[in-house]
Amino acid sequence: MPDADVDSQPTELELWRIPPSARGAAALVILAATCAGLRFFYSHRLSNLYGDGLAHMEGARRIFDSLTPGYQEIGSVWLPLYHLICAPLALNNFLWRSGLAGGIVSSLAFALTCYVLFCLGAEMNRNVAAGVVALAGALLCPSFLYLASTPLTEPLAILCFALVVYALFRYSLAGSWRALTGAGVAALLGTLTRYDLWNVLPFAAVLVFGIYPCAWRQRLYRACIFAGIALIGPLAWMIHNAHRFGNPLEFYNGPGSAQDIYAHQLATTGFPYPTAGNLLLSTRYYLEDLKLVMGAGALELAVLGVVAWCASLRGSRRAAAAVLFLVPLPFYIEAMAHAGVPLYVPTLFPHTYYNIRYGVEMIGAAALFPSFVFTPRLGRGLRLALLVIFLAVMGVQFVQVGSAGAREMPIVKEGILNTPCHNPSQQAIIAYLRAHYDGGRVLVAAGKWPCVMPDVNIDFRNTLSQYNRPYWAKMRTEPQKWVEWIIRGKGDEVDSLMRSYSQAFKDFEVVDQEQFPGGGGFAIYRRRAER
Repeated sequence: MPDADVDSQPTELELWRIPPSARGAAALVILAATCAGLRFFYSHRLSNLYGDGLAHMEGARRIFDSLTPGYQEIGSVWLPLYHLICAPLALNNFLWRSGLAGGIVSSLAFALTCYVLFCLGAEMNRNVAAGVVALAGALLCPSFLYLASTPLTEPLAILCFALVVYALFRYSLAGSWRALTGAGVAALLGTLTRYDLWNVLPFAAVLVFGIYPCAWRQRLYRACIFAGIALIGPLAWMIHNAHRFGNPLEFYNGPGSAQDIYAHQLATTGFPYPTAGNLLLSTRYYLEDLKLVMGAGALELAVLGVVAWCASLRGSRRAAAAVLFLVPLPFYIEAMAHAGVPLYVPTLFPHTYYNIRYGVEMIGAAALFPSFVFTPRLGRGLRLALLVIFLAVMGVQFVQVGSAGAREMPIVKEGILNTPCHNPSQQAIIAYLRAHYDGGRVLVAAGKWPCVMPDVNIDFRNTLSQYNRPYWAKMRTEPQKWVEWIIRGKGDEVDSLMRSYSQAFKDFEVVDQEQFPGGGGFAIYRRRAER
């Protein structure tokens, strides 16, 4: 990609325009890498392993494929935007069962994020070499490339995050209302994708207040406009939770929330998360996670970039918006210490893999900050030499991570080790239903058995769950009129229902049941034939 002539640079706070040839080349590289990554991980059957991804596909499919399609299928814990975007694709049986309905959305989000990071690097530093470094930081991160193939919400959330930063960068140059509004809308969409973006809002509002020089009253007004747009997302979600579940904080402390899962774990195992209540230990775990998913080389380049970025702030506010990319660091450390969020890494107790993909939320910082080394003050030759060195470091790291095979990448290994589809209960249920299921509606707890319906190819309109509230209420008195099969898991909603209204289920008999070590187990019931 050709570099621009620094001598013809516009003034410090004017927008520096990337040459069209560089934009086109970046777009082609991004498209090729995105398609290759999706094809590679899907062809190796690695893209649809995560339990959360399977749950997202169930949530997306249920939007249209349900006894009560539409709004009734929006739950309390998972934010709705990703499901709503994936829902039309998930109507296709192949895209739903393979997870590609979500993988396609994640890949598009990945590609757009890479392009936005390229633009940020180039425009903030006013040279194409800086943009190339930012682009390479994203494309040559195997963990991010893998997430782009999965039906997980991280790539879409990272895109919204990057768009907020880019819009606020453009706002900082000229105080454009269009850019400010765009930042608010991007933040709004982000808050409906992952809760991580909720934490970004106060920092972004403070940035809006201070990033563009104008009268103090104007600064406050503009910050309020941004916050007013962005806060529509969290407020709408709390109103939804209050309306549907009677608790505006159902997503935070209700069934299935992080707090609820942690309380259940403490009650059943007595095992607290290692990082609970300890900020210092949480910091250690998260930094170790960053090393695993980003690589030591990428972190070292990012630290060097942070130093260069701090130096650049002395003379200009041009790159100030990049500070937002650092927000996930304290957010996750605080969440691990005080919000019941677990993160396990193989190098620290309990020496396993869990939620290590949270480290990828720092990809914006890891990709963009090294670009600040490439200041306009450097000569073309020095920039080119540094570019070769930076790309070599990133390339070597990329090769090292993939040298043992994709299945050995930490973020992939977590999916392989923890996938619910290897759970003996799910495998036993799938095997039985494949051999005996001959139609008929199934009473089942939503989200409990995410591998069963796609593997057996049972449409959700032929199931009845707690989300089908008008029909769920009928299970207390006349379940035999509405369902023929029941899948009951220990402690799930169906189990609670059958314990509370046992007489209502007298017309059903157990046709298969198993118990497994650790308390896991299930029972499959079928309605007795009428005599």
